[in-house]
Amino acid sequence: MTGNQPKGSEKEDFLEQRKKLSFKAAEGLVPLPAQLALGEITQEFRAVVWAHFHTVLEAQRRFDGHAFCLAGPWLVILRDAHVYHHHRPIDEFSTRHADALASVKGLILSGKWSDVLGWLEFVLKHPSCPDGFAKEVNSTMEYCHLAYGVFDAKVICPIGSTGERQSLERAFADLAATEFHGARAHLRKAAEELTASHYSYSVRESVHAVEAIARVLEPSAALSSALGRLEKSAKVHPALKSGFNNIYGYTSDEKGIRHPLLDDGTAKVDQTDALFMIGACAAFVSYLINKGHAAGLL
Repeated sequence: MTGNQPKGSEKEDFLEQRKKLSFKAAEGLVPLPAQLALGEITQEFRAVVWAHFHTVLEAQRRFDGHAFCLAGPWLVILRDAHVYHHHRPIDEFSTRHADALASVKGLILSGKWSDVLGWLEFVLKHPSCPDGFAKEVNSTMEYCHLAYGVFDAKVICPIGSTGERQSLERAFADLAATEFHGARAHLRKAAEELTASHYSYSVRESVHAVEAIARVLEPSAALSSALGRLEKSAKVHPALKSGFNNIYGYTSDEKGIRHPLLDDGTAKVDQTDALFMIGACAAFVSYLINKGHAAGLL
């Protein structure tokens, strides 16, 4: 072994990193994987998603005495998508298994990125969506380095970084309790508005999620009062309190975010602002919940 080769724990770390990369990437023959830009999906993502659907649709193939047809929950989901998502006549929907395969394959492999993700979100929100489907889609997005993720098992949301993905996942996990139902609904709505490019509405819903937690902490007071109570009982650092109060002040002042649209009817908010706010508010929601528990306020 030469002096340039890793030893001991360094070798273990080196091998772990190699396991995460293709041979060509590890050897520097192709660029290392990096998160894609918003508005992009890769051929790899399309292929992996189609492989999953091919497997589940094959498992629900049934022979009705004349031909192989689709059965089970996917028959219901695809029929409803035909009418309520694609807005096509119900009498043009085919229950034949081969037709279902061709339809889903064509959409996933050839559809626009927005059509693919929009259809996947329709499936996620469908009452018959199988358990584990959301986790499968989210894992595929993460594996393929998409700038999107599935949150709260129902909504596909843009993300700016791995850190934002983790903040949103943690926030939805922390919001699983019944007492945080309102905050959870606001954060999910913020994700939906961000996906729809309604950036000012997304920022508003992100802040509403924080406010909802504040009302649980201090039902009769504003956000600043709830933060003040936490500062005294849970040792919240004054700089953190001041920082979020400043962000809150920005959203209160900017027209069209916190209040009905005024004057020119537009808020000066772009995608970067909305991405930052949903990540910051998600992290702050988790912070408030955990600090509240530590202080005995929740």
